[in-house]
Amino acid sequence: MDVAVIGRSLAGLQAALTLGRARRRVVLFDDGQPRNRAAEHVHNYLGAEDPAPGELLVAGRRQVAAYGVELRDARVEDVTVDDDGFVVDGIHVRAVVLATGLWDELPDVPGVAEGWGRSVVACPHCHGWEVRDQPLVQLGMRGTPDRSVARALLLSRWSADVVLCTDGDELTDAQLDRLSLAGVKVRTERVAEVSAPRVVLESGEVLAPGRVFVVVRQHQQSDLAEKLGCQVADGAVVADEGGRTTVPGVYAVGTTAAPALLAIGAAGHASTAAVAVHNDLLELDLGGGW
Repeated sequence: MDVAVIGRSLAGLQAALTLGRARRRVVLFDDGQPRNRAAEHVHNYLGAEDPAPGELLVAGRRQVAAYGVELRDARVEDVTVDDDGFVVDGIHVRAVVLATGLWDELPDVPGVAEGWGRSVVACPHCHGWEVRDQPLVQLGMRGTPDRSVARALLLSRWSADVVLCTDGDELTDAQLDRLSLAGVKVRTERVAEVSAPRVVLESGEVLAPGRVFVVVRQHQQSDLAEKLGCQVADGAVVADEGGRTTVPGVYAVGTTAAPALLAIGAAGHASTAAVAVHNDLLELDLGGGW
């Protein structure tokens, strides 16, 4: 095989599609755990009318298979380096594309995990339009007041009725002034419960927003990059514009390398990186190096 793509996210599927269409021999590994599996719909994806995440993935699998991409339902735990490439699940390849993505650490508040992906979401660009002009709550992550404030300010573009619940974090006067200018109300007491989508404060006050937005901490879903010796910084695998990591022959795509990407951005990033993979392999075919 020429390339192993690890991770059947939208980014992984797009990388496999671009490489398959370039007549590269590709194997795509999938553990069936995409980051957005809890969501009801994928929004803000051009050409797709708010499909369920699984619908996009099924369509993507069918599309890449048409170009000869081999699909394997398996989680890759290790990649072995040899003299002329890598061995992935017993298959020798010349290049590895990491599309393993992220997982989201949610605020430690009762009810948040149960509502995740439905009444509780994270990204206004992904889910804000559907609840525009409704009362909204931005729930912060304790210990990250700057991020909580930034998210509440962002959310205020979708609704004039936003309440920031800091869950115990105190804010500076400057932060409070900025929130006030944006019309965002603030509750600093601890949150007792989030329940579809009511927000109950420890004081007993109950908020009834159309949706609860939360701040999350993002973590790499896989440690393969570190095992391979790739540089990781600020929670992302360090890669250039072509997805090339610090290890020759290893590429990182989508949110693996750029955590802030939306779904369509992750796919676009993967397509660009796949072109770089193809071109780099062509250089190898012609006697060059990485």
